[in-house]
Amino acid sequence: MKLRYLVATSLIPLNVLLLFFLLFDSRLVVPAWLQVVGRLHPMILHFPIVLILLYAFLQLLTPARYKEDAWFSVTAEGLLLAAASTSAVTALMGILLSKEPGYDPDSLVWHKYSGALTSFVLFLMYSFRRMLNEKNTVLKAFSVLTALLVVMAGHLGANITHGDNFVLAPITPETKHPLPAFEDAFVFADMVEPILETKCMGCHNSNKAKGELVMETKELLLKGGKDGKLWDTTQADLGLMMQRIHLPAEEKKHMPPSGKPQLTDEEITILQAWIKSGASFDKRVIELAPEDTLRVLATRLLQQSPGEQFNFAAVDEKEIEKLSNNNRVVAPLAIGSPALVVNFYNKQFYNTKALEELKAVANQVVELNLDNMPVKDEDLKIIGGFKNLRRLILNFTAISGASLGDLKNLQFLKSLSLSGTAVKPAQLAALSSLPKLRSVYLWNTSVTEKDLADLTQQNKNIAYQTGFKGDSLVLKLTPPILQNDEQVISGPLPLKLKHYINGVTIRYTIDGTEPDSLLSPVYKPGTIIDGDVTVKAKAFKPGWISSDVMQQHFFKSTFRADSAVLLTPADAKYRADGARTLIDLDKSDLNFANGKWLGYQNNEFAAMLIYNKPVEANSITISFMRDINSYIFPPVTVAAWGSMDQIHWNSLGQLQPEPPNKDLTNKENLALGFRFPKKAMKYIRLQATPVKSLPAWHPGKGQKGWIFIDEVFVN
Repeated sequence: MKLRYLVATSLIPLNVLLLFFLLFDSRLVVPAWLQVVGRLHPMILHFPIVLILLYAFLQLLTPARYKEDAWFSVTAEGLLLAAASTSAVTALMGILLSKEPGYDPDSLVWHKYSGALTSFVLFLMYSFRRMLNEKNTVLKAFSVLTALLVVMAGHLGANITHGDNFVLAPITPETKHPLPAFEDAFVFADMVEPILETKCMGCHNSNKAKGELVMETKELLLKGGKDGKLWDTTQADLGLMMQRIHLPAEEKKHMPPSGKPQLTDEEITILQAWIKSGASFDKRVIELAPEDTLRVLATRLLQQSPGEQFNFAAVDEKEIEKLSNNNRVVAPLAIGSPALVVNFYNKQFYNTKALEELKAVANQVVELNLDNMPVKDEDLKIIGGFKNLRRLILNFTAISGASLGDLKNLQFLKSLSLSGTAVKPAQLAALSSLPKLRSVYLWNTSVTEKDLADLTQQNKNIAYQTGFKGDSLVLKLTPPILQNDEQVISGPLPLKLKHYINGVTIRYTIDGTEPDSLLSPVYKPGTIIDGDVTVKAKAFKPGWISSDVMQQHFFKSTFRADSAVLLTPADAKYRADGARTLIDLDKSDLNFANGKWLGYQNNEFAAMLIYNKPVEANSITISFMRDINSYIFPPVTVAAWGSMDQIHWNSLGQLQPEPPNKDLTNKENLALGFRFPKKAMKYIRLQATPVKSLPAWHPGKGQKGWIFIDEVFVN
């Protein structure tokens, strides 16, 4: 009874404080320690919801004859008091939480006031409970009112947390994302955006902009949030969004957050491939190359699309096999589809007969690629018989354009590529009769900007694309390409560098300096590297901006240990192949989660290399990773000792790598090591210490850093 009295008495100050918060909401400043209380709101809010609904059901469903019993009065009054007190506390916490950044004040208004009103109504109901008990109809009305209020407040809160119409979304037809026809599908709208809607927009919408990031429109996606832009194709890890996605699930910055539906491997692949390809918002799936990752995935995702239904029957698989050879590949548009795609290769073997042979499947061909084939004007009459064509590629063929009228029967044609042909503007008028034609590509033709304006005026349904005009633009060279597969060498190795632009000069260095256009040696085939070196190469050409630096470290291994022992265990998630990882000469890439790296966070790294016979060495190099966005830092200290008997140890060296700064956002392989006077040894002990507290500029400030190791080289 004493507890009940205390709780009942607290209703007055709690509701007065709630009213005060509402009246002075705009001037309310919440200190950090009180933010912790506000963040308990999502956990506590379930109590009043359950209690209010229980109380309402109790009042509405209990027969009148039982309401005079003592058990009913005690139970009902107890539920009402518990509901009133928890509602007041929850509403107060909600107001504290609403003052944190990332929430749209306009979207919070109805949720905030419906929650507060629920508390006030329950307070009045408890205060006048005896009066209400005498008027059963009024009491039932108030019970229904509070139940409706709490349901409405919960629904509005779910919209803020998970996005609009979260509760009813599964049964609301207009929210379902329709699958378009494969030929009509857009990469962003039909593959990328559905992922963002289901896995990201719950926290990044106009109502709840966590990190000041809203993902509802193209413009807002490009803008990014308070931590910067979402992607950067110049970075190896493609920027912020993919960094957060690839973080370990337990890390605070991992996205989606722990407890939320996680991205599948396929969804991650789609996002990564889309960003890597340039993050286009208007590219169609059908414009992608057949081997493109996004197109391959789209084939599976859209294979049951109701948007395009072909009304022709499939041909026998044996017929497809008979028509396919090294110079002409015939394949289904998608798994289970009767539609066919035909690609021609090797122009020296092309002839008109190769086209005529396709008449057996003319009704099923929806895409025909004759890029760079010696197609002539008369061949268009044959192509005009493929009446179900949706896409036709005639780039760099020998057509003059005089017979474009022969394509008049292609009533389903949507895309026509004529780049690099002799077609003339006046001849393009023949295409206006094609009702579904939407895109005509005219790169490297005689069509001018004025011609384009005239053509567009004649048929506004067709978009004529003439490509990029860069006559007056100075372009930047891409970096040289390294063709050496091996990163670990045991002796002299020819360096293999290449560039695909003619006339480029490649200059390189192996001493750690940046190549320049005057003093650095010019790369020539036959250039030899030997030893533990970092190759840096840069491309130069008159009239072009020089390229970025291509960098690759080559590790030399002279004395491979016979065995190795980990003296401290690696983290359970990043054990790789145990101690063997250090001596297997299998140099890993910069994906820390690929199972080839040893990861340490809570322990120091300590290991021992063992040789059956003494070796005389004078250097040790350890391969570490640096990826500060994934909390992977260089070690604070690295040390090594040598011994012949595991009793008497001699120091081989100790170093303290320079801590990275916040601008070093790229991933990198760090080669950290020592040189020392030549020593004979059978045992080498190694030690590396992770960062104990990440710096103040890092998103994970104060947390422990990771170190990742994959190889040790002794020379």
